[in-house]
Amino acid sequence: MTIETIYIARHGYRSNWLPYGPYPAPPTGIDSDVPLAEHGRDQAVELANFIKTLENKPEIIFTSPFYRCLETSEPIQEALNVPIYTDRGIGEWYKPDRDIIPVPATDKQLLKFFPWINVNWEDTLIPSDKGETEADVFDRCSEFLPKFIKRLESTFPKVSTILLVTHAATKAALGMNLLKFPNARVPIDGKGTVIRNASCSLDEYTRVNDDTWDIVMNGNTLFLKNGEEMNWSFMNLLEAGSDADIKARQLEEMERKKAAARTN
Repeated sequence: MTIETIYIARHGYRSNWLPYGPYPAPPTGIDSDVPLAEHGRDQAVELANFIKTLENKPEIIFTSPFYRCLETSEPIQEALNVPIYTDRGIGEWYKPDRDIIPVPATDKQLLKFFPWINVNWEDTLIPSDKGETEADVFDRCSEFLPKFIKRLESTFPKVSTILLVTHAATKAALGMNLLKFPNARVPIDGKGTVIRNASCSLDEYTRVNDDTWDIVMNGNTLFLKNGEEMNWSFMNLLEAGSDADIKARQLEEMERKKAAARTN
């Protein structure tokens, strides 16, 4: 059996996105490996409840090994009772000019927090520990997808539907590679549409033939009580989750709420 459907979700609202601290320390002790805010954990439950209603449900979950993605995956795993594996190939994008390029915790370390992780899956590939440019993360996803899908179909021949839980930049780069675009900035249609990457947003891609995919759900957040929050795209020119990006997202969110208040 081949993989016919790929869902891709971004993690929930991060604790360091809140307007005021103090912010919790990373549970793993790894730089930038922040947990979700309470609001993000609520979003993850909303995402899990929505996925549970889908006719075509994921049979396996693969998640970035960063803490916020595992926290997002937890209620989905509980709702569906499906196995979860980590893969650094869908990990976070960190720019080369960072002072520290975070390396995620190992499965052995993560089992202390998430005992339901399956450890018998080797990373499809490992991002550079020197950071990545925008082109690098796009190329990483381009290399990751065919290797991952081929191995997945060989290892789990009865599985046709999967869920990837990842980060904004990786989510966008994965989607644009599935749709065979040359980079992550071009629109996906003549209307200027881009892939939406809000917190706990969900994409769905369906296979047309061997190497062609269609997007049938783009950054869906209709199931979230507060709707779309902290959307990010490569057009922002900022590393997703960086201090500058957080400030920009917060300002954008305040402006959105002001505009909504004016129309009500």
